[in-house]
Amino acid sequence: MSADHTPPVTTQELASAAQLPLGFEDEGKRHASNEELADEVAAILHVDRERAAFIVAESERLYVNRMRERFSRLKVSERLKRTNPFLLRIRGAETVRDWATLQVQSALYASEEEAVGHLLEAIIKVCFPGAVEPALPDDFDFESVDSGDVIHGYQVKMSWDCMPMSSRKNLSNTIVRVRDQYRAEGKDFVGYFAPCYGRAKTTKPPGQEYITLASKEFWQQVGDGAPDYDVRVGEVCALLCSEFRSEVLDTLVPDLLDRLTHAAQPEIGNGDGQIDYAKLFRRVNK
Repeated sequence: MSADHTPPVTTQELASAAQLPLGFEDEGKRHASNEELADEVAAILHVDRERAAFIVAESERLYVNRMRERFSRLKVSERLKRTNPFLLRIRGAETVRDWATLQVQSALYASEEEAVGHLLEAIIKVCFPGAVEPALPDDFDFESVDSGDVIHGYQVKMSWDCMPMSSRKNLSNTIVRVRDQYRAEGKDFVGYFAPCYGRAKTTKPPGQEYITLASKEFWQQVGDGAPDYDVRVGEVCALLCSEFRSEVLDTLVPDLLDRLTHAAQPEIGNGDGQIDYAKLFRRVNK
């Protein structure tokens, strides 16, 4: 899911970002326990308490724990090698802390987008009626069994345009192979590509072995026919991730910002906390 990766563009905004953690909106500490969150999730998605608790636990694991692991490996040498010095100067970064702020923002946004993608996958598997792990896991995220002996296999992606031509061909070839395997067991198989957003119509062009589902239709299937189930899932993502985002900002980001600034100062700084762009260009290209 595409996030806004645009950092502050003025020196004033960057200075504020250095004083307030990353310049994000003012967010306090968590205000709800996991038990309270599970109650809200159960009410929004119309699932039982056990499944709601699992979604909350997965959200915490994917969001907080994964970001903690990734941030712990966020070494200054790696960040410097990935710094675009041309873009950094255009955006008005003047101090080493400005640089650190932009690096942490970039890492957080990328981690956040990845976490939400995995969270959506977890929600889908929990909520989709009859969803099970695929018996033949090639390229499919889950299966469901229709009445009789019809197996439905789903490959889920964030966006409808996440499927390049090579992947489309691979998925069609996989479906032919899986269909033959199930046919040998006396079962039929139908393959689906399910984008979480951006697809308006359900289609199956000639030569394509899978059905591309309209995003709204897919979410209606996830919600057992409930209209606007995608809106409900969006509400759950906002609820959970805002809670765990606050935890990340409170516990991980301030320390990381300080460590990156301190470590990068001798590499790209001039001794007064300002970026020495000549040193930065030489360090990036080292």
